[in-house]
Amino acid sequence: FLGVQGMLDPPRPEAIDAVAACQRAGVRVKMITGDHALTAATIAGMIGIDGAAPRKEVSDSSPPRVLTGAEMAAIADEDLPAHAETTAVFARMTPEQKLRLVKGLQSRGHIVAMTGDGVNDAPALRQADIGVAMGIAGTEVAKDAADMVLADDNFATIEAAVEEGRNVFSNLTKFIVWTLPTNGGEAFVILAAIMLGWPLPILPIHALYINMITAILLGMPLIFEAREPGVMARPPRDPNRPLLTFELFMRTGLVSLLLCTGAMSLFHWELNRGMSEATARTAAVSVIIVGEIFYLF
Repeated sequence: FLGVQGMLDPPRPEAIDAVAACQRAGVRVKMITGDHALTAATIAGMIGIDGAAPRKEVSDSSPPRVLTGAEMAAIADEDLPAHAETTAVFARMTPEQKLRLVKGLQSRGHIVAMTGDGVNDAPALRQADIGVAMGIAGTEVAKDAADMVLADDNFATIEAAVEEGRNVFSNLTKFIVWTLPTNGGEAFVILAAIMLGWPLPILPIHALYINMITAILLGMPLIFEAREPGVMARPPRDPNRPLLTFELFMRTGLVSLLLCTGAMSLFHWELNRGMSEATARTAAVSVIIVGEIFYLF
């Protein structure tokens, strides 16, 4: 007997922070590996998967529960989704079992993102809603089966992508919710004037100017707005939830009505003062533009 050699391939420090950020954001992180169950549980404990606090040692707390491939083989298909949802670490998994896990989570309505690098990951990568292959260590088969390729093979990049995606969606929603009432206000003005038989407060050229120049330039800051604080502390958005909720729909109608009322009122106020229709239309267009600026802020 000459001695014992110990080897450790520790997780990246940024991966620990990324896992914690994902869990705060409501993104449940699970580990599926072909390694030994004890190895998988140890690394999962160091990273903080399964709600465990990130730690360098695992002797001070019990490791996360691990489901092995042999145990999964004895689980019926109808019972697998419950085990897939409550378990965070899966060890000694075969390609077919990885595919079963993805299908089991999807059957419960989850949006599943699967990462992998080998040929044995390809079926699960293709089945997942978002397959993410490793760009450095990944095989060509895994890359072809995936929807995205991770250029740096770093889990922290996935967390950063989720954060950026939430910010893009938030800014896009703001732009849409800002644009609809401004267009709705113009439409209400024209429709109301036609239905009541009044002179048009704004002409087609005015509407074109507002939409092509003012609305675009005013809406651009919303698209490039900086990331809001706490964007990763929000729960995941229900994929079945419509973009325009009842609250936003009501706000759209209210703002449209306010713009229409303001433009119509000032237009007729100017006419009653003896001003020409051109002057009154200038006032109406100005009301809409100022209203858009006010609503933007």
